[in-house]
Amino acid sequence: MDGGAAYRERYLAMLAQYTPALRRLCRSYCAAQAGAEDLFQEIALALWTALPRFRGDSSERTWLYRIAHNVALTFAAKRRRQTEREQPVEGTAEAATGGHDIEARLIEEHKRKMLERLLRELSFEDRRLILLYLEGLPTAEIEAVTGLTRSNVTVRLSRIRQRLSERLQHAQARTEGP
Repeated sequence: MDGGAAYRERYLAMLAQYTPALRRLCRSYCAAQAGAEDLFQEIALALWTALPRFRGDSSERTWLYRIAHNVALTFAAKRRRQTEREQPVEGTAEAATGGHDIEARLIEEHKRKMLERLLRELSFEDRRLILLYLEGLPTAEIEAVTGLTRSNVTVRLSRIRQRLSERLQHAQARTEGP
């Protein structure tokens, strides 16, 4: 196998392994499905072009998240500067198709969308930290991705989780009514 084929296979394997996490990251930065898909494509392209420069100084996962979050930050900044903004497309077509307990799925979908909305309200740095945490990265890897100290990561994550919990409870109380 030549170098180009090996490079392609490594990229495709990496993309296959991390696509679910990358899609979650994209949804946290973009409410609209089209925007999230555009961001995913930009991240995939950035990974493709950066892969030849991957030296192995960090784990592949740490390297990938660092690139993905940097692309997401740049993408979000570009979107903010645009005069025309995309509006979020609401709907739960996935939830309406078959299944044993549609009500439970609709409730879970509602909770997921509420959490995604709350994540989008966080500052970029807080969003990056909590997304890495939610993807299961240990503190040491989050430290490597963000450049923050381990103690700073721990304290900030604790505060972010607390704020999210309070906001989620408040939002749920509003939707459930008196």
